[in-house]
Amino acid sequence: MVRMILTLTIICLVAATALSFVYQNTVPRIEEEKSNKLFSHLKVVFPSADDFVPIVEDTLWEARDDCGHKLGFVALVAPRGYAGPIETLVGFNLEGTIVGLRTATPSEGLKETPGLGVKVNDDWFQKQFIGKGVDGLLLKADGGSLDAITAATISSRAVVNGVRLGLERFSQYWQHEDRDTLAPEPDSLKGK
Repeated sequence: MVRMILTLTIICLVAATALSFVYQNTVPRIEEEKSNKLFSHLKVVFPSADDFVPIVEDTLWEARDDCGHKLGFVALVAPRGYAGPIETLVGFNLEGTIVGLRTATPSEGLKETPGLGVKVNDDWFQKQFIGKGVDGLLLKADGGSLDAITAATISSRAVVNGVRLGLERFSQYWQHEDRDTLAPEPDSLKGK
């Protein structure tokens, strides 16, 4: 009995040591990969930026040029679509005009209807947001100028309303008088 307990204890210690070793060696690589992926997604919605500094954790980033001047912001919104939240990154300049938009893909958790709601990822749908401000964010059916996706009005409206609410929520940041105030550097994503 004692021998069996001793054997099980040794096996548990070896397994725990091996798991700890694997964890310690993979976590930095996983974190670096996540940071690189985030940087590439932020760069898609704000292509002229060279650096992104978190303002609100996992929700709002300040976009900067290579000299550290504030260009605008990127916000993450997750409006409720037909089948679940539609994570959307939206980049906007200091005047509150949209410069880029990117919705999550099905492999990133988008649960909208295949062939219909997932068309929120189509270029034609996303490009129609560029150059718009809060006031221009309405579907044609609601009196605006944005086209909805045929047979996916719920998904279309969710993205439009999410982007509009995100811009309204974060308007305080681009309307601030001191536009070149720099946030702390340590959490910057520069050079990823």
